[in-house]
Amino acid sequence: MLGRRRPAPPDVDALIDDELGAGRPTGWFEPLYAALGGRQELLPWYREGPHPYLEGGLPVPAPATALVVGCGLGDDAAWLAGLGYRVTAFDLAPTAVRAAGARHPDAEIDWRVADLLELPDDLRPADLVVEVHTVDHLPGVVRDAAMQAIATLVAPGGSALIVTRLATSREVADRTPGPPWPQAPSELAAYRAGGLLRVSLEHPEPDEHGCLEVRLVLGRAPVPGEDRGDASSA
Repeated sequence: MLGRRRPAPPDVDALIDDELGAGRPTGWFEPLYAALGGRQELLPWYREGPHPYLEGGLPVPAPATALVVGCGLGDDAAWLAGLGYRVTAFDLAPTAVRAAGARHPDAEIDWRVADLLELPDDLRPADLVVEVHTVDHLPGVVRDAAMQAIATLVAPGGSALIVTRLATSREVADRTPGPPWPQAPSELAAYRAGGLLRVSLEHPEPDEHGCLEVRLVLGRAPVPGEDRGDASSA
């Protein structure tokens, strides 16, 4: 007897085209998660465990507050919580947030549904902000706003750890399809406009397309006279 054929994965390109055509640059995430029906392994960015760039060291030691932007299925957030960080993690896709909570039922995490481009007023800045392949899954028209929003989430004296796909030039970025759509080097200036300063930029050699996955650490200067250690332990 033949087994029941599993439904085909959703057409990501068609979802993106439909939502971008309707003027909704972030509107394709929730339909994609919902269409998978729990088959999380079909996500284009599916990965087991935390991103290796997080395991390579963190710019702010635990215990501290940590905020994970675009948390997806929550593996990065759960790993941080296991290290002793006080973690808040958000994603604009409700289906993703529910899946993250179910995937990590024992993790002490404040799971939130929130849009990076319309941050809620009660989302407080954190000592450590982690963003892994969120900005490079957004179309260019909203990227500056997304990066500057990330900057606002970094507390004084805090750091952001960003993992993104970067092109070696604007020309390479413009001709490379996505998602993820690689960022041009000049785009990263939006973080500086948001008050963050570059601490380090690590990456392998570019691939055959002229793109590379980078580990970018940014910092915000502390407020003069503020005891950052007391602030982190509050």
